[in-house]
Amino acid sequence: MLTNLIYLKVSPIDRFAITWGISAGDYINGISKIPQNIIMINDDVDSSNSFNVHSNFPTITGQSQVRDYVIRGYKTGRVPKWMDYKTKDGLDSLSDDEIADLLYLAHMDVPRKRNPFSVKLGNEFVYLGGTNGFNRFYFRSFQELNHILELSIKRHLRHQRNNKRIFARPIQMKDIDPEILHDLLHFSVEGMIIAFELGQEVKRQVKMPLFRVAKTQTKVIWGSEGQLLANANQVGMLTYNTLSNKWSIDLKVKFEQDLNDL
Repeated sequence: MLTNLIYLKVSPIDRFAITWGISAGDYINGISKIPQNIIMINDDVDSSNSFNVHSNFPTITGQSQVRDYVIRGYKTGRVPKWMDYKTKDGLDSLSDDEIADLLYLAHMDVPRKRNPFSVKLGNEFVYLGGTNGFNRFYFRSFQELNHILELSIKRHLRHQRNNKRIFARPIQMKDIDPEILHDLLHFSVEGMIIAFELGQEVKRQVKMPLFRVAKTQTKVIWGSEGQLLANANQVGMLTYNTLSNKWSIDLKVKFEQDLNDL
């Protein structure tokens, strides 16, 4: 199976992303601020360090404890599902219907209402892990996804170069231009795959093919190169020049609407 790739499908209107290949480390290192408190809506009591009697949810308090839990992820034996909250008073003020909304979110992986953000909780993030490698993220500020995607691309590229070179020297990659990240996210509205394993390095340029996926994926369609090519169309290339330390993108698609207008 192709494993060194990123699948990304986004909805800026509903402020969520469906991902495969973006790690918990990419996520927690990419968000602007690690939450101080999270609710374990998957009822993972064993991983919690506190418990909210009113909502009957286990919680984790403390930024370093939250970071440790997110990094551990699936190692706990439970699919990670959590959301942050600002204060205990806010959590204690939830109505029965609002608590039921959280239980529905944990069970169905989608909110009963349009988005899972609560005025009482003041939450910024919702992290819904899946059993097959697919995760669903919600962001109050959708721009949070930019840095997460950038870190993930750099990590995958380093991994691919190290696997292909016996004596690979680490490269200090420059930041990806905001315009390129904007194009990648815009492209991801319809579903995008960055296939690092199918990339090539020629004359100090690492070229990574970009694929468009026809429909939202909930199962892996990249069991092999042949399966990927049968289910997705290559429509561009992401390139990193290791000599000039510059990123570039070539997309053979047109965007009908600006991402900022969505």
